[in-house]
Amino acid sequence: MKEKWERKDLFGLIVLPLELLIGNNLIGLPFFKENPFYFLIGGISVNILAFVVLLMLYKSTLKKQWQQYRQHLWRNLLLALVLVVVSHLLIQFIRGALPENLIKIPADTADSGVLQTDFKENRQLVALFLAALPSFIAPFSEELVFRYLLVGKAPNHFIRGIMLFIQAILFGLIHYANFNGNLYATIPYMTVGFFFGLIYLVYRNIWGSLMVHWIFNTVNQMIPTLFIIVLTLLGIAN
Repeated sequence: MKEKWERKDLFGLIVLPLELLIGNNLIGLPFFKENPFYFLIGGISVNILAFVVLLMLYKSTLKKQWQQYRQHLWRNLLLALVLVVVSHLLIQFIRGALPENLIKIPADTADSGVLQTDFKENRQLVALFLAALPSFIAPFSEELVFRYLLVGKAPNHFIRGIMLFIQAILFGLIHYANFNGNLYATIPYMTVGFFFGLIYLVYRNIWGSLMVHWIFNTVNQMIPTLFIIVLTLLGIAN
């Protein structure tokens, strides 16, 4: 699994920080302040750009390791489903172990306004889909950076062990916006980031952790969002 660092890896490491920096500061621009729907589109565009850049940088690695992963595809997918369940249970356990007052998520009236009052009818459905889209593509970017680069390319076992903890902390912290800035609420995600790191080390293949992460996000966000959209279009949900 040991791989040497390349010049492109330094660029790969800064893709996610740049994505967060640009995406989180778009709201500061007057145009996006006045047009929440376009702010949402702008944020998604930044996510997609980061996704495409990382895919282009590591497409050969993804292709090579996919060939290995698909040799036992159904077994790997079944195991991925089991690991997704374990990931959910792990998050719930850690949340239950933390003091409730620490992980309480503060209200964010700005975000609720974006989805509830600024958009109407079909545009609101589009906004719902766009808001869920990052969770669908994020596993590719996050697994490449946190698991493949930080853990997989560590030069020795000692550094790899340290990076396993560091990447888990960073993985949790990048989700702070999901909890309106409550860093304590990211601790369960740090734990599951550590778990994803262990999955990567066991598989010795990026697709091992990537598939678990992707199914986890899809079940949590994309599928419920599509379900709500379909029910709304059918006139069942308002």
